[in-house]
Amino acid sequence: MEKVINDYKLSPEAMVMVAGSSIGTQRKYYENGFWYKQNNVGYEGTTEYLASKVLSCSNIQEYVEYEPCKINGKDGCRSANFLSEQESFISLQRLYDTYHGGQLSERIRMIDGIKDRIGFVVSFVIDVTGLDIREQLGKIATLDMLLLNTDRHFNNIGIVADIAKNIYKNAPVFDNGNALLSNIGEFPFDISITDNIDNVIGQPFSVNLERQAMELGYGLKVNYKELYKRLEREPDSRGLETLRIQLDKYEPLIKDNTLLIQNR
Repeated sequence: MEKVINDYKLSPEAMVMVAGSSIGTQRKYYENGFWYKQNNVGYEGTTEYLASKVLSCSNIQEYVEYEPCKINGKDGCRSANFLSEQESFISLQRLYDTYHGGQLSERIRMIDGIKDRIGFVVSFVIDVTGLDIREQLGKIATLDMLLLNTDRHFNNIGIVADIAKNIYKNAPVFDNGNALLSNIGEFPFDISITDNIDNVIGQPFSVNLERQAMELGYGLKVNYKELYKRLEREPDSRGLETLRIQLDKYEPLIKDNTLLIQNR
């Protein structure tokens, strides 16, 4: 049965942001507890949805689930706000700028070696909040390796803070849209998937997604048996084909069919 794609009609007043990933401008809306993002460079909404499918069969419990949809007639995706009224999302960039000033990415470039770059960030966050984010970074880095995410930067990695109670916790995994070769300007359809994969450049600790995931310890684990069941129901697309190639490639590192998976 063909999947129903909702078309959400949003007013200009719902637009809250026309800015800000390193890839480019993506129009965003917020209304009644939901975020809406229109595709900007390709099929980001489909990629967010497929990433949600992977995460639903993984050892990552806290993640943002995305619904592929249309927004005022244009393809995109929708997700629920993950913050309570008392909570705030603080990106690592904002945290660094608050305490030290400047761009965290520029500071990282001054440090030689992936291990030392990671250590600097982990130590900085511990010093400021008491929260050790290394394990979370390992999960995110492995997910980015699997999905070929080219846009993981210090504005979409962060923590959730309840300032009144002085409580800090890892933010859920979100913003995976610039993955699975979704940027069709950078990864055109007239070039093969395998050749496009060879041209992927990562961040934030290394341009090599495999090296930074290896340094952090391959934190992501996936129940392949359950994931493939869920992917069977999805329509064919380049994003899905790319995901299957990547799942085959990294199966020895991340497969764990003993994971108990809820009906997420």
